[in-house]
Amino acid sequence: MKKIIFFLFLGLQLSAQELVVKKGIVVDDLKVSDTLDESYALYLPTTYQNGKLWPVLFVLDGEGRGKAAAHLFQSTAEEQGYIIVASNNISRQKDLEQNVLTSARLIQHVAGILPIDSTQISSVGSMTGGRVASTVPLIFDNILGVIAVGDHWVNFNLLDDKKNFAFIGIVGDEQFSTSGMQNTANTLSRLRFPTQIYTYSGDEDWPQPEIINSAVGSLTLEAMRKKFRPVDPQLVEQLYRQDLARSNKLMSLNQLMNANALLEIMEEKYEGFISTAEIRNKQNQLSRSRNYSQQKREQTAVTQKETRLIDDFIYYLEEDIRTANFENLGWWNYQKNQLDSLAQKSNAESKMAKRLQDFISEYVRLKRQDMEERRTPLESKLVANMIQTIFDPQAFDAYRKIISLSAQDNDFQTAYFYLEEMLKHGYKDMANLYNIEGTLGLRLTPEYNQIIENHLGKSKFYDASEGAQK
Repeated sequence: MKKIIFFLFLGLQLSAQELVVKKGIVVDDLKVSDTLDESYALYLPTTYQNGKLWPVLFVLDGEGRGKAAAHLFQSTAEEQGYIIVASNNISRQKDLEQNVLTSARLIQHVAGILPIDSTQISSVGSMTGGRVASTVPLIFDNILGVIAVGDHWVNFNLLDDKKNFAFIGIVGDEQFSTSGMQNTANTLSRLRFPTQIYTYSGDEDWPQPEIINSAVGSLTLEAMRKKFRPVDPQLVEQLYRQDLARSNKLMSLNQLMNANALLEIMEEKYEGFISTAEIRNKQNQLSRSRNYSQQKREQTAVTQKETRLIDDFIYYLEEDIRTANFENLGWWNYQKNQLDSLAQKSNAESKMAKRLQDFISEYVRLKRQDMEERRTPLESKLVANMIQTIFDPQAFDAYRKIISLSAQDNDFQTAYFYLEEMLKHGYKDMANLYNIEGTLGLRLTPEYNQIIENHLGKSKFYDASEGAQK
């Protein structure tokens, strides 16, 4: 990744009034530059004043939903005193470097027009945005912290003394990235980076607002600990009571493993700010609970089973792709159906099933990327893309690749089949169906055009009313 030099042009600050931005509401579609099609949403807390420097959260939603993401952080901004800047241009269709450059331009732009505190700049991102957010302190110096939701990317070779940032991970218990996030946190912790991992139920892109608020609270307390902002006993107590209430709620819902994980975070989070005796008492209470011991044993068993299954799936994926084993596609369909059935249950194994499906989909996606950079046989590429569509029926790039490869192999029947499957699963971009690489002969056929017209109501080279090509 290119080294990006970060300048904080604080001498060029403009007021919020000059930006025509009101306090207390999310303002969208603010331009990063007159020459770039990039924009962002901005939220200034109602207490905002132009005469002081403000902490800022750069929020990077993986789908570029800046306004919606800013609204998620609105109450946190009010309670903890943050400016929220949310990009509209992060996309999973871009590679990591493109997204990082997008975020860098946004950060540099905002640093030039708002009075932000250069010691309290933090990045927050979800999914693809989580990968981007976690690169920010690797290329910019003196970043306070990162909150990475669902995914992350850390190159340990880029760490140095100027990059002692706080790493806050948030993962859903149905997301396959849990173990990777924990491994990164453990490594950073050994290197004396402040780290915490929050968990939530499900696999939504963003967790519930109270978890977001708690994670940002970790950054706020880290800033107080480093004397970047004054210690606010009232705010500390408020954050503590909110976390304690959530741990009590988890215990009442019999989610004892999650409750204990939160208590462990709290013990570290509030050390030096508030007495942790109440936290230790609750931990002792949990340790004596038979339900907690049973849930811990069950979780250990599920984790061991999941590890074995991941090893098996990796072996079979590599083998089937390497040997272009089309006959085993039925077996992968069976595995998908088995995991779907297991996911319908309401236990730890159902969450494991969802994590495994996400793992297979992501593993194959990365495998496909690697194959594009190597001289890989056409048949192996086909198998990889076909498995991708089994585990992610809306992986439209995989369908397009299958259509392209099949056309190049003069296998039009396979191309027709995957074209129809792609349209059944909601693909709407007709124009792009006529510029798939290597499909000139295919897209002129009546069959190709008729399939498109059946699903989209029209086609480029076929007229259904006359039953003939245009």
